Amino acid sequence: MTTIKNIDRTCSVCGETTSQPVLCSTCSLDYSDLDTRPAPLQRETMRLWVFECPHCGYVSHNIEKELKISPDFLKTDEYLTCDNMEFKSDLSKKFYREYLISNEKEDYETSFFALLHCAWACDDAEDELAVKIRKMTLKTLSKIDMNKDLMLIKADLLRRTCQFDELIRQFSDISLNDELYDKIIKFQLELARKKDVTCYTVGDVLNE
Repeated sequence: MTTIKNIDRTCSVCGETTSQPVLCSTCSLDYSDLDTRPAPLQRETMRLWVFECPHCGYVSHNIEKELKISPDFLKTDEYLTCDNMEFKSDLSKKFYREYLISNEKEDYETSFFALLHCAWACDDAEDELAVKIRKMTLKTLSKIDMNKDLMLIKADLLRRTCQFDELIRQFSDISLNDELYDKIIKFQLELARKKDVTCYTVGDVLNE
């Protein structure tokens, strides 16, 4: 069950107060995708993962948190037009603007996840920009410290952007010392050899 309540939030940039929906609880009844995108019902809460001030356009997980770059950045064409990308959903735009802010202040871990979430929002909107965003996500991933969870995401990003040979080159001889993780990598390699870009879940791996 998902529960949501509205809370008044005061924007740290413009000082305006607005009522924002906040996620109190949720659950997930199925397996996540191979890039960790959650299954419904949790996926349906994505609109609550990031907030936008309707007055000045500041986007953040918490708009009451101080903006660490110049507020003038929110007025740039880069920010206002999302680098001239015509996203099909407002949620994709919000995540992309979160990426732009995080990238500007060199917070690359937040930038990475903002782009990943943007790609998920594009998927749900059947937006072809999902591929371009995933390529950008891969570039940002190179700027942060890797762990085995990020390795799994990287494998899926490579496959979903048709970089099959690169996935095979990087992951053929890798062991993550975890039975499930190694099984997922093996599954990804098999898909790459078939040039399969379809979205799969952890359940598909377990039921193979």
